[in-house]
Amino acid sequence: MQKDNSIVSPREIDEITLAQKSNIKPLSGKSDEALTRDFGLSRHSRLGFAIALFLSGCAALAYQVAWQRALTQIIGSDAISMVLVVTIFMICLGVGSELAKFLVARSERQALILYILIETGVGIYGVFSIPLLRTANFVMGGGDSLVFDFMLNLILLAIPIIGMGLTTPLIVHIAKQKLQNIGRTAGALYSWNIAGAAIGAVLTGLVFMEATGLIGTTRIAAALNFVAALIAFGALASTKKHSSANVAPKLVKTSIPLGAATAAVLFGFGTLAIQMIFFRILSSYLTLSTIVFPVMLCSYLCLMAFGQWVGGQLADRYHDRLPSVVVCLFAIGAILFLAALRFPPDWAAPLQALRFSSFNGQLIAADYPQLVGDPSPIVVFLFSLFLMIAVVPWSGLFPVMFRLITTRVEEAGNRFARMYTLYTVGNVAGAFLCGILFLSFFGTGGSATATVLLVGLGCFVLLLSKRISYQISRYTWGIFVLGTTTAILMPQDYYKTFKLGGYSVTDVFEGRTGVATVVPTSRFYTIIDINRTASASALNADPVPSDMYQAWRWNHTDLMALDPTFRPKTILVIGIGHAYLIDAMLDLSFVEKITVVDISSEIVEAVKKYTKNSSKRIFNDPRVEIVVADGRRYIQSAIKRGDNYDLIQNKINEPWHAGGGNLFTEEFFREEKKLLNSGGYLSTRPLTGHLTDGLKIFGNALWAGYYHMYFKNGPIIEASSAIITSDIKTAWFADLPGRAAQITEGRDNLRVVYFSELPKEFATDPNTDDKPTFEYYWLRQLLGNWISPRLNLWDIDLTKYIKDVPVLVKNS
Repeated sequence: MQKDNSIVSPREIDEITLAQKSNIKPLSGKSDEALTRDFGLSRHSRLGFAIALFLSGCAALAYQVAWQRALTQIIGSDAISMVLVVTIFMICLGVGSELAKFLVARSERQALILYILIETGVGIYGVFSIPLLRTANFVMGGGDSLVFDFMLNLILLAIPIIGMGLTTPLIVHIAKQKLQNIGRTAGALYSWNIAGAAIGAVLTGLVFMEATGLIGTTRIAAALNFVAALIAFGALASTKKHSSANVAPKLVKTSIPLGAATAAVLFGFGTLAIQMIFFRILSSYLTLSTIVFPVMLCSYLCLMAFGQWVGGQLADRYHDRLPSVVVCLFAIGAILFLAALRFPPDWAAPLQALRFSSFNGQLIAADYPQLVGDPSPIVVFLFSLFLMIAVVPWSGLFPVMFRLITTRVEEAGNRFARMYTLYTVGNVAGAFLCGILFLSFFGTGGSATATVLLVGLGCFVLLLSKRISYQISRYTWGIFVLGTTTAILMPQDYYKTFKLGGYSVTDVFEGRTGVATVVPTSRFYTIIDINRTASASALNADPVPSDMYQAWRWNHTDLMALDPTFRPKTILVIGIGHAYLIDAMLDLSFVEKITVVDISSEIVEAVKKYTKNSSKRIFNDPRVEIVVADGRRYIQSAIKRGDNYDLIQNKINEPWHAGGGNLFTEEFFREEKKLLNSGGYLSTRPLTGHLTDGLKIFGNALWAGYYHMYFKNGPIIEASSAIITSDIKTAWFADLPGRAAQITEGRDNLRVVYFSELPKEFATDPNTDDKPTFEYYWLRQLLGNWISPRLNLWDIDLTKYIKDVPVLVKNS
């Protein structure tokens, strides 16, 4: 594209604008000092502002993690709730940056005072935020109305998050010096803010949440806000003697070119879309261990912070070729993005970055035992840095775009605020469109293709903008075409490349909640993973007795023999799991309705497609209703509707994965108790952690061996015998669900343990909403004082607690 000689060049604009508006001579023949406005800020003060932004960013991420956890406990922990919290943050940050446009028209001293007030106000809100969120949502909660929940919590969180959105533009306005280094100044300050967010994410996920709980985390964040305010207060003293710091700048109102504004929105879209895609990919490498998300987020933010610094350096060094810089950053990011998606997953195994849970790990344990279990934070951090390196060049686009639209140093705060707003609009679109629509409809590969094309479109619009006068060379256009070409090379069947040893993905169900992958085994079941964390299985053949799959292990008839008054008609099952429990319950004639709640439609679809034996009937039996919803949210809604159940089956196999522990806190056990009819039972996996928390709420527990532990809504009467009556006889003697009774090996007695109080040797740390110890245990493991809540009762010596109960069969 040839330069239009009727339009002055960017360098000429710099010189003319500075000369006319600031009474400074053009760049030629004038030193850098002539272009510097002295606002009375020393080098020490500017470093202090960087530290203040670092602390502010750290506090912001601590709040986000804590508030998100609190809200998911209130309105459900499904993917929509996660997007809801992120969206509230992005909208309010955008509003804050937009308001900053007007506030930066003040003097630097006034802006500094305002910054101090904002940090102090955010800190005060933070101290009381968790109780306020819980109380307001409890009193005014909208039931099943996601719109109402969104609006309520938007109102509750708007003021502090808008304040967070104001802080960085204010500091850029205060700390600006001269036009030649404005890109570096903005990039460096924003980089400090993001670096603080990175540290806040990892400290909150690995230390604060575990050590102090949600409320303690927000208090730590508030303390960081107060320290940031004190740093700024100290800087006030250095501005008192300088009149230039007390005079409001006379800004000329200028509009941002439409091409630049459009590009900024699309680049903001790419920043959030690539994050969501990478987080989904990394979850498929590292599983859903609780430590993975905060460390991944830390890695992403570190890369983003470095990208801001790099972009700021490039913006000032090549200020006369900024569109070319934009195109180069886009192309480099796109190529690195493609390389990440083309990276063979089995290459991650030697790095211990391809991880397996205990269930799917059985397929590789013989050859790769070191890959079974949670990864270390160091492995997560380094591998995430390596795989997400594309974030650096795309993050660098922000300071370059900021420098492109800033022609006068006095406009720095205003221009930064406007660019931040435009990016935030793109961020919100990226979170919604990619997280809710693209990944569901196009999958990971298709979403990557769409993201590259949209960011490329931003470059294309910028290059064609008539209001931005830069000479565009053919080499720039060639680099643009190279970057855009990567879109068509993105792999469209990405997750089928996950193969290691006996683990091989053959089918993929990708949607809003995650990626369900199908992995065949040599046995009678097919493993169904969600984000490579074993969540379910599908029976592809009828097991034989040697498979240790007798129906009495699953159908609760042992409980019914011990409590002859218990004949459940209405049953709630949280998590479709392996479907065989639901199948087994259908053998009981008195069962009228089974409601199955599962968070993932992808899991439900995969189990339905790959179940080949009698368990297939659960999808057609009129007594079974399958609801795709978050289990906690469903329970809360059911309580408000006045529903009741005789039996609640809550048996998440590995609740220590991210979000699973939400279904086993003391508070959630209390909600489940409200939903049970008098004399009804809650059934869980027999883990010591569940025993600790369940006993506190129910006051009793019963374990008859094998896979179920029961808590009763009412007193438990210890049975002197287990009575097999005619209504449960068929199910009791069935080898397999749905099969005719076959008496192969009778049981003369049941080995039963009754608990009315918690034995000290089984006690674990309580798992509560404020301190989710079931999921957050990294620090205690590191310190060597963690008492594992994962122990199965069958792995513990219970000799002194066991009661042998004889089995009596009634023939009538």
